[in-house]
Amino acid sequence: MQSAMIDPTATATATATATAGSGATTKGPSNTLGKDAFLKLLVAQLKHQDPTSAQDPNAMVAQMAQFSSLEQQQNTNSLLTGMQGQMSAMFQGQSSSLLGKNVQVTSSSMDLTGGKATMGLSLPAAANVTLTVQNATGQAVAILPQGALNAGSQVVKWDGKGTTGNKLPDGTYTVAIAATGADGKPVSANTTSNATVTAVGFSNGVMTITAGGQQYPLSAINQVAS
Repeated sequence: MQSAMIDPTATATATATATAGSGATTKGPSNTLGKDAFLKLLVAQLKHQDPTSAQDPNAMVAQMAQFSSLEQQQNTNSLLTGMQGQMSAMFQGQSSSLLGKNVQVTSSSMDLTGGKATMGLSLPAAANVTLTVQNATGQAVAILPQGALNAGSQVVKWDGKGTTGNKLPDGTYTVAIAATGADGKPVSANTTSNATVTAVGFSNGVMTITAGGQQYPLSAINQVAS
């Protein structure tokens, strides 16, 4: 009886045994059908086929071409993985130069130290801006109206006073922005802060920096200064 053709895209669980003889060893089960195993199965299939009903040679050629294409794709993937690892290692070495540098990062956090805090604003267009300062629990503790500001980078200073004029304790606060243009439509704005990079970290291929006690992704950096 004619045996079924081999499916090169399927996985096979098999136990490979070394050639007979003294000292033969047995490998553990494998979940993939490699090139050598595929060829052995193909040869065995040809040996045991029914001579009166031989396999279709066109089907076998198509099958081998498909397996060859899959093998080339696997080799390409392995090569790309190796290149990615090398580039990642090179990038990690270069990124260490950020240590000790002063960076400007996109951040909604603002540190109040000694009753004073400074935060940067980035406006794509002129707008009327109001900042709301929130504590660690999300409670609004201060409202800072800035009035009409021009497009571009702005610096906002805060004296640490709350809505009742009381001095708030030092710590990290969060700033929410409300910006509207002359037409009354909202204007997208970002808050920025400046801090010195004290650490560079890598996790799952993602690089992060620690600056001002906060951790940021590399994409949050807007500017680097010595």
